Amino acid sequence: MRNNIKTAIAVMSIAAALTGCGTIKPPTIDTAVTTEPVTATEVTTAAATVPVTTEAPMSDEEKRQLEQTTFIAEFLNSQIKFEDTAGITDEVIKKSDFECESAKNGTEKIIVKGKNGGGVIEVSVMDISASSLKNDIENVLCRYGDYSYEQIKGGMKGINAEDFNTNYRMITSVVTKGKFQRYGAIQKSDGMSAQFGYAETYAVLRDNKLTIISGQLLSTDMTERQNFSELIKQLAEKVEY
Repeated sequence: MRNNIKTAIAVMSIAAALTGCGTIKPPTIDTAVTTEPVTATEVTTAAATVPVTTEAPMSDEEKRQLEQTTFIAEFLNSQIKFEDTAGITDEVIKKSDFECESAKNGTEKIIVKGKNGGGVIEVSVMDISASSLKNDIENVLCRYGDYSYEQIKGGMKGINAEDFNTNYRMITSVVTKGKFQRYGAIQKSDGMSAQFGYAETYAVLRDNKLTIISGQLLSTDMTERQNFSELIKQLAEKVEY
């Protein structure tokens, strides 16, 4: 945009000079040297050769990403309070067939290890009652839910969006509460071995409390992928809706 403005100003200045005198007078030099006047046609031709650069308009996806990034930055910098996640995770982890290692720092991060693969689950409970953001339930759930899903899915090494052969997204909102769910599954083979993957984000917003459960796993065993999706389900059942 700035380049466009600068170019426009330059062209307008040349046009004004031409309008006033018809030609542009060359600078005063030694009279012993013969000079030729620069005609308006020559100036116009020179002006026409000035490169004009334009900025490509943002795509719908770029606008969505910008809006989401702005929202997440404002959301995380607002008055939110992280609460303990033990009521959701402790019992489920103890009963899990996976080997789980948990670390808590606002968000609880659970490293999940199986015999043929592994992954991670992140769980957060946030009190947003003091937040200055004025957003409806669906907007908060959609933006933060999509953000969490994209972040957890992005941690799957060697996997891109085209590898997912199952994709699902759902949001339910009723008066003062809402629920969000998004997941995708992977099953691909290189002829030598098969790889199975799963990523899911489950979120609930109720009574100004936002709960996020987000996880992903890659394994060479389809059964482990199924067990992992069941583990996410068991965690989600601990969230009051």
